[in-house]
Amino acid sequence: MKQRLPFFVRHLLPLIPLAGILFALDHAGIDPLVTGWFFDAQSGGFPWRYNGFVEVVLHHGAKNLVVLVAVAAIAGYLISFLAPPSQPSLQPSRPLYLFVALALSLAPLTVTAMKNFSMRHCPWDVVGFGGFAPYVGLWETYPAGIAAGHCFPAGHASTGFCLLAFYFVGRALGNPRLAYAGLALGLFAGLGLGLVRIMQGAHFASHVLWSGVVCWAVVVVLYGLIIEPRHEARPLVTTSTA
Repeated sequence: MKQRLPFFVRHLLPLIPLAGILFALDHAGIDPLVTGWFFDAQSGGFPWRYNGFVEVVLHHGAKNLVVLVAVAAIAGYLISFLAPPSQPSLQPSRPLYLFVALALSLAPLTVTAMKNFSMRHCPWDVVGFGGFAPYVGLWETYPAGIAAGHCFPAGHASTGFCLLAFYFVGRALGNPRLAYAGLALGLFAGLGLGLVRIMQGAHFASHVLWSGVVCWAVVVVLYGLIIEPRHEARPLVTTSTA
């Protein structure tokens, strides 16, 4: 555990100032401002809410694609145990398969679990955006009689942010290019899918950003526990950076 502590400090400590920034943005009225860009006051709703392409491809399709990647990682992990001793090529990658499978599963599940305990409502349920509930900040309480909204953090954005796991796959393989490609993929997918739900009125911007914070924390903990940080100096599998 002592070997893992510096790793956890380096990768989790930056979340503290980031959380402070998100708290400040939450109280600065950024959420209603951004949501207002996609709300049509004349119709009293969000024009993108029932868009077929957004719902089928960017909502459900993207989620199913990540599920397939997780299933492939699980298959790779299981197959690594079946490889004959004469062909041990999959064995060094076994921790990576396990890490990816768990990261793509547990990061979104953690966000979903947090939503189940959340009081915050989705924008389409908020007064001013066609709803009934008042808008409240992260640490503010709802008036009596308002049911829980279960809309924080953003679940769909976590489908993209969990792909930040591939940043650590690149580090474990000793491949910086793959690592930064994985970082870009996770950020682009998480923010992109989050933007889609903001456009639909399903989440505020802060919901999306907090989802990224949670996913990063889960991925970091899983990497530190499954793949010991010393492997960054001695890669699990040698790959070419060309």
